[in-house]
Amino acid sequence: MNAWKNHSIRVSIICAITLACIPNSYAADNSFSGEWEYVEYVPGSAKPYSTFDIKLTQSRDGTIHGAYCFITQNGNRIDCDPDGVANNIIGHLTEDSRKAQVRFYSFFGAKGGEAELMRTDNNLIWNVKKNPVGDFFYGPYRVNLIKKPENMHQGEREVIVDKTYLYESPSQPSNSSTYIVKGDYVKPLRVSDNFKFWKIQYREKSGELIERWIDCNAINFCP
Repeated sequence: MNAWKNHSIRVSIICAITLACIPNSYAADNSFSGEWEYVEYVPGSAKPYSTFDIKLTQSRDGTIHGAYCFITQNGNRIDCDPDGVANNIIGHLTEDSRKAQVRFYSFFGAKGGEAELMRTDNNLIWNVKKNPVGDFFYGPYRVNLIKKPENMHQGEREVIVDKTYLYESPSQPSNSSTYIVKGDYVKPLRVSDNFKFWKIQYREKSGELIERWIDCNAINFCP
């Protein structure tokens, strides 16, 4: 009898430990964290008509926050934070952990928007339930985003031309002796007022980070 009792106690302890180790409903495999993107093309054009990027962080308690960047109408409408630091999305997972209810605002000034996020494998569905009001909001209203691969160059763009110069200013690009080459990576920070240059961050071979301006065509990232 004592042997059976001791066996039951051991089984109970093992079960308790095992259950404690099972991820809760906010498991990392189902996490909304990461960068997601949607690209829209129009027939006959190699340049995207719209791009919609969302960067999300999911906390252990199921809280979600992040920001989106929506560029549409061939770059004529840019709903993004110019400095790339503000979060305009906040919300929480639902009980089944596959969906999240979030509130958001447009960087054009419209506020009070509500959306549902649904995670399916490497896809994220963005579905606006309530449009933000005041000023402007251009969407998107419902799109299917793909998760960007996680790698050492996350958030960066690759130089696609053989050689491109880095400038101190986008308004009057002058002759520069600083250049980078095809295959180098830079991190875009903000676009110039004329949409022809990006302020970028680049790590030199010495390890030093510098900030300069680069022709948008050099990284295939013209709005």
